[in-house]
Amino acid sequence: MSADDFRGAGRRHQRGAVAIEFAVLFLVFFALVYAIIGYSLPFLLTLSFKQLSAEAARSAVRVSPAPQAAAYIARVNRQVHEVVEASWLPSGWVQGGCPAPAEDAGWIALPDMAGRSLGHYRLMPDAPSHAPRYQLNVCLQRAYDREQAIIPTLTLFGVDVPTLPQDARGESVVRGRSSVRL
Repeated sequence: MSADDFRGAGRRHQRGAVAIEFAVLFLVFFALVYAIIGYSLPFLLTLSFKQLSAEAARSAVRVSPAPQAAAYIARVNRQVHEVVEASWLPSGWVQGGCPAPAEDAGWIALPDMAGRSLGHYRLMPDAPSHAPRYQLNVCLQRAYDREQAIIPTLTLFGVDVPTLPQDARGESVVRGRSSVRL
């Protein structure tokens, strides 16, 4: 046998090793890319909720006050919903039902529209009785657990990707909120 025969035989044996190395590196690369995408989507959604809730709160300030408080709150609520519906987010991604701000009592949930309430309001304690002033808290949220994740949660090497922090009730929730005085 010549030296070229030994080199050819060595190359034939290396082909299987290269395929195994490629498979292992592909799994690592896939896990890394999936983790980047899996964690960036909830962060993008959180930032979008924060920006959209601020935009809705700014929009609510432009609503002219009505003589009756109920009519005014209804128009503010409609304005908040219009801004949220006009956003780039699909309507199924935005859920209502946020808990009231934990500052103190007196918060009243905005009336349901389209099956969801997008925040709370309260009468400002220092408001004069003849011209009531309100504080509006716009809150957008979405449960982000295994069943409601935008991309499926994947278990890689015994770790769920993405694994998001949980609130006091043990749920992973993506939330954005803004407060404004009306």
